Amino acid sequence: MTGKTEKYIDIHITKSNLMKKMIFSDEKEMHRCSKYLDLKGVAYHVLLINLIGLDGDGEIKYKLISDVYKYDKKIRNRLYKFLSAFEEQIRAFIANSFNHGLSTLQLGDSINKNLKSGSNIAFELEDLDFGQLLQIVEKFTAKDLKRMFPKSDEHIIDNLKAIKELRNAISHHRILLLYDEFEKCYIDGIEKTDLISNIKNLVNLIDQYYRQFLIDAINEATSDKRDSTFFIPERFIVSL
Repeated sequence: MTGKTEKYIDIHITKSNLMKKMIFSDEKEMHRCSKYLDLKGVAYHVLLINLIGLDGDGEIKYKLISDVYKYDKKIRNRLYKFLSAFEEQIRAFIANSFNHGLSTLQLGDSINKNLKSGSNIAFELEDLDFGQLLQIVEKFTAKDLKRMFPKSDEHIIDNLKAIKELRNAISHHRILLLYDEFEKCYIDGIEKTDLISNIKNLVNLIDQYYRQFLIDAINEATSDKRDSTFFIPERFIVSL
């Protein structure tokens, strides 16, 4: 019997009892599951299983759990690459603005002190995390924000904070399909807090050079060249 039911697993279930609810194709798959339960944690898997759903017999194929987890991890890894590119984009704009003598650029007392002592803008910016970069961007004029993000609107700061939270979730290895703490972002002026909207927000703000690469990377995560049986239930697919 297949298909999601209203049956759920208690978060405090033991490893051995959890494995009794899983259907394995062979001993090798069972041993792999046991290893991942030790590495990732039982509760971590329970949350994912309850998201997917048990069948009418209160069981679930381990392959399905594994595929959904792999898919989420693929999405995270691909997003992280483009989030890194987005950070570089911000650093480059700030550095270029400084070198062009932008009088409204507010870098903060510490950076200004270091620059006066002989440091360079590139080095100073490399030492800042995304949150610190955002603090500088928040002080930009509306004109400079529009130069930096041509597709932005009056919600640009909220949208940047949403990207920061998306990055934090990925950096802390959170399962994105389960994550419910996304910051609000605005897509076409409408407030959103779901995963797909948060990814669309990144698509809208990242430099045009990366945009289509990002879209393709996310859309192509549903396939696995090394596994012809890789399957993701349609309700979990992130499509841009």
